[in-house]
Amino acid sequence: MYIIRENEQDIFESFEGVFVSALLGPRRVGKTTLVKHYIETHPERKWVLFNMDQRSHRQRIAKDELAVMIEESSLQRIGNEQKLWVVIDEAQKCPELFDQIKLIYDEFKGTNKIKFILTGSAHLNLHQLAAETLAGRVDLLRLREFNLREIARLLNKDLVHVGETVFHLIFNSQNIEALQEHYSALRPFQNVLTQALEQHLIWGGLPEVLQMETEKEKLKYLSNYLQTYIEKDVREIPSINDLTLYENLMKILAEQTGSVRDIQKAINALQCSRNTIQKYQGYLIATWQYSEIEPYIVNTLKRLVKSPKGYLKNNGLISYFTGIKDLAILNQTGLVGHRFENWFLNELCTFLDPIGDYYKIYFWRTHSGQEVDFVVIIGEKVVPIEVTYSTQSLPNKIRNLIAFMTDNPKSTFGVYIYRGPMKIDKENKIVYLPAWMV
Repeated sequence: MYIIRENEQDIFESFEGVFVSALLGPRRVGKTTLVKHYIETHPERKWVLFNMDQRSHRQRIAKDELAVMIEESSLQRIGNEQKLWVVIDEAQKCPELFDQIKLIYDEFKGTNKIKFILTGSAHLNLHQLAAETLAGRVDLLRLREFNLREIARLLNKDLVHVGETVFHLIFNSQNIEALQEHYSALRPFQNVLTQALEQHLIWGGLPEVLQMETEKEKLKYLSNYLQTYIEKDVREIPSINDLTLYENLMKILAEQTGSVRDIQKAINALQCSRNTIQKYQGYLIATWQYSEIEPYIVNTLKRLVKSPKGYLKNNGLISYFTGIKDLAILNQTGLVGHRFENWFLNELCTFLDPIGDYYKIYFWRTHSGQEVDFVVIIGEKVVPIEVTYSTQSLPNKIRNLIAFMTDNPKSTFGVYIYRGPMKIDKENKIVYLPAWMV
């Protein structure tokens, strides 16, 4: 069963556009499944499919034979009456590909005779190659692991659509009170969305993991996923010469997810240089396994924490590395809050991805202990968001939101994500949203 993706309409619009479409994202989040679904909905089109995992394809392209391969596969010349739709999977594995795509694109530009759709699991390579070679010719798109709504559709096959997300109202509307009506519309889906959240906190959002029934199957899949990632993606990077060190760094980053980065702790634990840690972290970011959130610094008179916070993106891998795969035990350890942040960051980025690079996500923390988990900036809009697994509104966290808004007049309201009821505090300009509603 195909699961409707939150951003698929934006992605499909790009597929219908004139530019080269490059769909980026980590391994096994459903990029190929989404493209296959798109192909199946348009059987009348002439499709040409290549996979750069295949050595024979890479060898021919190294000989400048992409155009020949397309014509051989389609049994027609490029530019003939019927338009050709060319899908190339794992495109980043063949750097020679991009110059040839550019030449073909430029030759037939404006004729609507050929469309390229690329997919790739390594952001750095594909992003750089596309940006350098295909500048002005490419739409860079993102697909992430399943979010709450997508998991809910997987858990309940009758659940097709549950309306807009709260993010639409928070970032696109001036009428925050419309959230109350939105809450009422979503209320029938509370149980299935809550169940989806619990799944994400332990197992993350990789589609195949979520479809497995037993813990043993899930852990085996995550183990295989990790080894495939290291063997297929990491081993091919010439400057990474210690795969065991790389995997051990991932384990440390899993344990530190949601915390301010402590690079010295990693250096001490792994007994390696700062440069090696930074280089390996860079490749983890490039291959979509890890992300960092920079601190929000506007008021230079305040003593603010200036190191980033780090997140190993997939909660399932965190469960695998830490051995904590039970929600009750996770709650007892006090680490559930970090998993909760990790889940919310995925939700936030899923919503913001379609607007490209026109947004920024930060966190805010002072040396005196005041902090806000996320600060989202879209144009002139500044929205502080506090995320807590608690079922209560915690006074210290509310004070932190108020303190941030006091220091930053552009922020007209704050958002408190938790497991309690929905309410709007007009006096303090804080919106309380239950996590399942996100």
